[in-house]
Amino acid sequence: MLYSVFCVPGGELTVVCNPQQTGDRGEQEYGAVVAATYRGLSDATSRLDHFEQPLRADLGSVAGAIARYLDHDLTALDSVSVCQQGGPFQQQTWDAMRTIRPGSIDSYGGLARRAGRPRAARAVGTACSSNLVALFVPCHRVVAASGIGGYGYGLDVKRALLVHEDADPDQPR
Repeated sequence: MLYSVFCVPGGELTVVCNPQQTGDRGEQEYGAVVAATYRGLSDATSRLDHFEQPLRADLGSVAGAIARYLDHDLTALDSVSVCQQGGPFQQQTWDAMRTIRPGSIDSYGGLARRAGRPRAARAVGTACSSNLVALFVPCHRVVAASGIGGYGYGLDVKRALLVHEDADPDQPR
């Protein structure tokens, strides 16, 4: 496995790729992003099923996508292939999260409806909190019906990401 650290809105994001893994966007030269966290490498590796100490490396097109995102090509991360373990509803929720366009937000209830389980807003919250590939699967774009809601990396990080994407967490949902 390989990793790199990037300065992004909200702080430093540690990204781990598994070159042997195929993700949701098919085969890529980097394999797939399997972890992305604001809490550093030890957090990333502790959350992976199989532990292998990653080597620091230039992540090629992943680094390029992040650079374009920072340059306000806000859809650049859409092409990055990710892979994370989870049940069918989590996978559906994460797939639906990837369709929330930059600059917009969705509510937990709205995302539950789009993921095929309209009464599962709390389960959407659980899927958000178990998302291992923050930023690439944009759980920061999911907010509570009453306002910004929570975020596992803190509300300052969530707000920084939403501001970078010109999204208003208080817009009507």
